[in-house]
Amino acid sequence: MVKWRCSTNKAVKNVKLFKILKLRFLLWRAKYSLPGLLSRYEENKAVSITAAINAALAISTISIVAWLTDLPLLFPALGPSTFILFTAPLSPAGAPRSLILGHWICLVCGFGVWHLMSFLGGAPVHYDIDGWPLYCSAALALALGSLLMVRLRCPHPPACASALVVALGAVTHWSDLAIMAGVVLWLAYQAFAINRFWGINVPAWSYRDKS
Repeated sequence: MVKWRCSTNKAVKNVKLFKILKLRFLLWRAKYSLPGLLSRYEENKAVSITAAINAALAISTISIVAWLTDLPLLFPALGPSTFILFTAPLSPAGAPRSLILGHWICLVCGFGVWHLMSFLGGAPVHYDIDGWPLYCSAALALALGSLLMVRLRCPHPPACASALVVALGAVTHWSDLAIMAGVVLWLAYQAFAINRFWGINVPAWSYRDKS
């Protein structure tokens, strides 16, 4: 009987401690969320601070996994994409749909055009090898990627950098292409979780979907 009472009292104390910690966390979150910061500071200062912290956090997690696995998870287009995700998360370009489809479209376009120009030029296109296939590959990949992003309504300007990276021969294997596509998906929903955590009601898919 005594043991039962002790265990019950301990359980009650643990529940109370959990509720206290949860309440403190919610208060801290409300104070330092973006809406909370905007109520105390000017918009430029609040957005710049949160964008810097969130962008560093997002890229750091990818960098750590890249370091541990020795996989090519980092590529230049992630930088401007991350900037948009944390400075204009409610814009069409910042929606997961635009980020994911935009990069995937441009990666496929770049890869297809690279193969075409390599075939027509008689040698693999590479940024170290000057010649008309290199410039045609870059121009055609960018044109095709831009066309499809606009037509499919998934505008994401940094995705054009992905098209160029592949079209210029920096990425030539389908497995590396698949890794890049996976990293884009990871970045999109990592940013979604971070933005939602800080009180920004970003869309789960399309910018028209505010749920």
